[in-house]
Amino acid sequence: MLLAGCVDDRGKGDMHAAVSNCFVHYPFAKGTAYQRFNCIYRVHSHYGPAALGPQSFLLLQIDVASLKVGQDVDSGVLTRDEGRTTLRWVTDKAFRQATQGPSSTVVAPKS
Repeated sequence: MLLAGCVDDRGKGDMHAAVSNCFVHYPFAKGTAYQRFNCIYRVHSHYGPAALGPQSFLLLQIDVASLKVGQDVDSGVLTRDEGRTTLRWVTDKAFRQATQGPSSTVVAPKS
């Protein structure tokens, strides 16, 4: 999604490989969704703003919102499809904020 915006060798560096590993090891399914997003959040936090690029703050906000979506999918509050829709909404909002400048935080819609 937003990975193309990372400074980390334009998706070819160590951070990209580590995030890809998160996708391989933790499918977006009930019981593993939170683990997936926690893994991604830890990778992004480890490599930090220098690797994430100028939108690092928004990317980390998306990570935090994704953790909540992962919890909701794992607990059954959201179906996998509803979780994907919510993630798409969060990402779209982050893109809008990135083009309009920093103003507010990204918060997932209430289900």
